[in-house]
Amino acid sequence: MTSYPSSPEPRHDLPARRLTETLKVTTPEGHTVHLSVGYDPVEQLRPREVFYSGGFRSGSALEFQIQDACVLLSLLLQHGHRPEDISKSLARTEQPNGSMAYASMIGLIVDEMVTQTAA
Repeated sequence: MTSYPSSPEPRHDLPARRLTETLKVTTPEGHTVHLSVGYDPVEQLRPREVFYSGGFRSGSALEFQIQDACVLLSLLLQHGHRPEDISKSLARTEQPNGSMAYASMIGLIVDEMVTQTAA
């Protein structure tokens, strides 16, 4: 049996009722996705979960991919990872104007969480 290293922190269980904010993320192509971000009840500016709320066609592969990405991001957040640390590891691509942008919707989601906590 394979042994895996433990996570950096035990999972933070969140109460049933907690502060949640709905965010709108817009892709470079102009597509809008709505997300709900749940915050830690003690560290109120610290995101601990993210849920897909809408934006892609219901039942589409993109909708399922974003839902799954949100589950994985939530697990990282609940095990102590911060959005700004996650964002450092995500792929970026060079844009025609020379700037760098996230290569995937996951990067855009994490960037939005970083932006919101910095505001």
